[in-house]
Amino acid sequence: CAPKLLVQTTKLLHSSGIFSMDVHVKNSTEIYVSTGSKDKTIAISALNRLNCDPIWRSDFHKAKVGSVSFTSASLNPLIASASDDGSVAIHDSRTDGMTGKSGVVAHLDGPHYRPHTAVWKPDSNAIFMTAGLDDVIKLWDLRNTSSTIASFHGHVPTSGKKLKRIHRPAFLDACKESFILSGGEGSHCISMFQLDSNNGKPKQGDPVLQTVFSRGKLPPDIVGDIGSLAVHGRKLSVALEGGEVLTLSPTA
Repeated sequence: CAPKLLVQTTKLLHSSGIFSMDVHVKNSTEIYVSTGSKDKTIAISALNRLNCDPIWRSDFHKAKVGSVSFTSASLNPLIASASDDGSVAIHDSRTDGMTGKSGVVAHLDGPHYRPHTAVWKPDSNAIFMTAGLDDVIKLWDLRNTSSTIASFHGHVPTSGKKLKRIHRPAFLDACKESFILSGGEGSHCISMFQLDSNNGKPKQGDPVLQTVFSRGKLPPDIVGDIGSLAVHGRKLSVALEGGEVLTLSPTA
């Protein structure tokens, strides 16, 4: 049967398609939704007032906003965004986001070719990850964005080329260890990069360029590349370009 409609937004939220959404739970009565749109804006709305004007909006980006992500801070979380304009930005919703850069606390110009992912590390208000239509995943520290903490490669079989398909990496915390998981165009597998669970930095090897720690092949009857990943506990949901979704868990 059809789900019950509780509330519906209006065009006051965005004037074009919404490409990304994230939720911040401040407490049981204060829940906020951040959205990124093809209309180039980011909006934050209260869940119980989705049919009203957004409580905050940013027009910083100059092209489609394909990713938005809240930090885990209970009070005044920051928002990371990635856009087709080639930039990644960190926003403070306590400031006016509609006056140029006034609401932006950090700006990465050209970290990737068409960046599509900007995601905070769980339980961190400083470490975040970015990815785009290229063969490198990058890890950053908000306290110093002049250079990356590390870059990760190997999840895409062919290096140095521009990609056609979005792959959205995700963080995984399991057994007191931290990892980055990612699909890759043409790889037909999930690649795993290992991090230090205390500070988010790579655990082994060169601190600048990291290679794959482990790989998990998809079942042979599954066709297509991995697009988005979603992690819940030790389980992983994988969206495939053919329209299927798999739920996976470690074998050991």
